[in-house]
Amino acid sequence: MSATATIAEVISENFMNIFYAIVIVLIVYVVGKVIIVKEKEKTKLKGADLRLKAKKMELFEKERHIKNLKEASMVLKDDEKSRVDEIERDKAILSRRSLALMNEIEERMQRLERGADNAKLLKTLRDIKGAERELFGKEGGNR
Repeated sequence: MSATATIAEVISENFMNIFYAIVIVLIVYVVGKVIIVKEKEKTKLKGADLRLKAKKMELFEKERHIKNLKEASMVLKDDEKSRVDEIERDKAILSRRSLALMNEIEERMQRLERGADNAKLLKTLRDIKGAERELFGKEGGNR
């Protein structure tokens, strides 16, 4: 018991020092957390900035590529230009045909879905009328 009493006396005599030490440790911990959070935010901001710059560079490269293609088409000979134009026309026709086929498929799919829904509803109606005939009799099903 004397050891326990001695520890209790030491704690009671040094209570304020222990309290201040705990407060200082907590303050250092909180300050450290705040610094870490701010550094993470800075890192995220820098990452977003770098992604934005990379996107801008990518757009600039695409724009430059398109500009180079336009300039290259200006130096094409007439027969080369006509071949390129013919390919572009064929491509446009194929695109329109593809679009028309996609529209037709979409319309047919919608019609098929509505037909299936209609068939289900008709079957449900027949089932309900049959159940009414069983429950109410032949003339009661017309109510």
